[in-house]
Amino acid sequence: MFGSGGRSGKTTLQLEKDQALVLFELLSRWIDDAPQPTPSAQCFQSPAELVVLKQLDEKLKATLREPFRTDYPSILAAARDRLSDEFVVGENLQD
Repeated sequence: MFGSGGRSGKTTLQLEKDQALVLFELLSRWIDDAPQPTPSAQCFQSPAELVVLKQLDEKLKATLREPFRTDYPSILAAARDRLSDEFVVGENLQD
């Protein structure tokens, strides 16, 4: 669970641990591990969207302990497997 501050108040978002780990890994890859593939600039409508993604990454880093464990690769793989079971074949981001 984490909240986001700012001029417009706060909102709290709760994620399942698996969701948080997979999201952290994705954001970290995009933000920290250059030159990894990232979404094209056409994907974003405003620089504010990139700011929010970076802030989410920072909040997840401050919250999660698993990425600093030696067995993190297996923890992440298990989380990805569990979430992948929820994927519906033929589903895309517009659904």
